[in-house]
Amino acid sequence: MTFQVPFFRALVVTTAIVANAQMTSAQKRMGEPFLSVFPVVGLNEDWWVAEYDHPADLFQTGWRKEGTVVGPDGVKLQLKPTASENIVSREEMDADDGTLLKAGKTFKPYVSGQMQRRGWFGYGRYEVVMRAGAGYGMISSFYVYTGPYFGHTHEEIDFEFLGRDTEKVFLNRFVEGEPFEDLVWADLGFDAAKEAHLYAFEWTPDAVVWYVDGKEIYRADGAENVPSPPAKIYFDLWAGGPRQADWSGAVSEEKDESDALYQCVSYAELGADTPQCSDLAGWNVSVR
Repeated sequence: MTFQVPFFRALVVTTAIVANAQMTSAQKRMGEPFLSVFPVVGLNEDWWVAEYDHPADLFQTGWRKEGTVVGPDGVKLQLKPTASENIVSREEMDADDGTLLKAGKTFKPYVSGQMQRRGWFGYGRYEVVMRAGAGYGMISSFYVYTGPYFGHTHEEIDFEFLGRDTEKVFLNRFVEGEPFEDLVWADLGFDAAKEAHLYAFEWTPDAVVWYVDGKEIYRADGAENVPSPPAKIYFDLWAGGPRQADWSGAVSEEKDESDALYQCVSYAELGADTPQCSDLAGWNVSVR
């Protein structure tokens, strides 16, 4: 079966994404190994919290800082319907000098949160402890991405949880803009929206391997299946539009709400023995 993911992050560009997007590869600051335990340290300057409207209609969600909430359990991304008084036209937002954005206006029917780790990352092991969001049309994610706006081809590795069926996870990777030819769904054996679990992938020159609670669930072997580094680390929760309703499900007319919780994220370079989320008490699982 040939399957095209019904959205592409590389379709459009927006000057609101990051200020240094047009740096050359040599100028881009490579990120170091890290472990962030959000209930303990919250968010610091190493994390960028999004505030912009993605111009693609595929995203029914405007990113706002109010959608990223730090609490005693970690960082919660909260998706809510946009208040009617904050809805403006697409044309008004396109012409905005920043005034409407600061006033909380958007042309999107929903607002939610997106986080990005500052710096660029390459081969290694990426881990997250998270609880997915539930609800038809809701997508919560953990991924690395780069694309034309950053001066690269579209390269990406994904964990995406579709709120319509959170007992499975959607896995994908893009190499020069091409996703997996066939749809990859992985059965989890639990409901990812009920409680947090450990998700990880290893990105090497020869393979991408995905893990859940320390167990391998899928692998893509061969250099032809491996995205080219570097990339950025992202988390987001968003509502899909009608064009991908057969994939994510359509958000109900009642305009549901949803939230996803992120408790820990880590990155370790290949062959390095640096602290990871899986080293924490309560996550004593085999990760190699």
